[in-house]
Amino acid sequence: MDHSEFFKLIKRGTLAPTYLLHGDEEYVKAQAVAMCERTVDEDLRLFNVTELKKPSVQELDEACETLPLFSDRRFVIVSELPDAADVSKYVPVFEGHSPETVLLLVFRGKLPATSAAVKFAVKHNAEVLFEALSPNDCAKWCVKHMNEAGVLLPPEAARTLVGTVGTDMANLVSETDKLISFVGEGGTVTPSDISVCTRAALDVRIFDMLDMFTYGKPGDGIVALHALIDEGNEPMSISAFLVSRFKLMLEARRFIDARRTKREFADSKNGSRFANEKAYDSARRFTQSELLTLIGDLSDTGFMKISGTMKEEKYLELMLLKHNWRTQPI
Repeated sequence: MDHSEFFKLIKRGTLAPTYLLHGDEEYVKAQAVAMCERTVDEDLRLFNVTELKKPSVQELDEACETLPLFSDRRFVIVSELPDAADVSKYVPVFEGHSPETVLLLVFRGKLPATSAAVKFAVKHNAEVLFEALSPNDCAKWCVKHMNEAGVLLPPEAARTLVGTVGTDMANLVSETDKLISFVGEGGTVTPSDISVCTRAALDVRIFDMLDMFTYGKPGDGIVALHALIDEGNEPMSISAFLVSRFKLMLEARRFIDARRTKREFADSKNGSRFANEKAYDSARRFTQSELLTLIGDLSDTGFMKISGTMKEEKYLELMLLKHNWRTQPI
């Protein structure tokens, strides 16, 4: 199930005994855990919410078999299993613990489908996958969050906000709260407020810079690159991000050459759908050979720094300028 269905189960009070929570959207995942904890009376949480990290089978079993104190249920939250743990040893606890305990297995990031924990969760309909939210879902969240604070965020302004900040929910929360303070209760957020008050996420700004090159404006791209560096962003970090984007574009180019659609590509990849679709569109202006060359050239940025051959900032600029950026899809 996705996070929306899980939130509904929490609100209805119909949680099953065990759930596996994993996926790339960490903020929403943390909110789900916090919402579970809030179903327990605040004065009794010390006794009815237990957090464990790398528990043994015995420790987990004892925690799950402890009866709730003056409450209908208790929660056991496991953030990590022991390294190289044989998950099959834990399955009897997952399946057979006290029905008055809700066991939440909360893992950072997305576990592979081959994981024994995922296989168990899928089999028992206990998997909750926290995928990155779409730009549209992020915009809806911003509107709702601001409305609750007494601030009006029109839909178009919400889309502008997400386009500026990106879809990382932790960043959105921070920037949205800044806007609430800036506008004040009873106010209405405008695109001008967003421009003045918020700071674009680094990956969004690098996307914008890359667009300048991709769409035939390398001069503007170099100005944007230096602006990023002047603000304290490491050239190595920018280079590493660009390499990851070009690798994604290379995969997209292979889909294009195989006459597969943008939707097929976006559906096949994890992470932000916005980034996947953007990579597909950008890849139309490159051949596979060109993308491989860009990946290879930019991957040498670290070597230039370590060897002292050239400053990484200068090398990054030269590698971007030497490419023959075309303005039309191929």
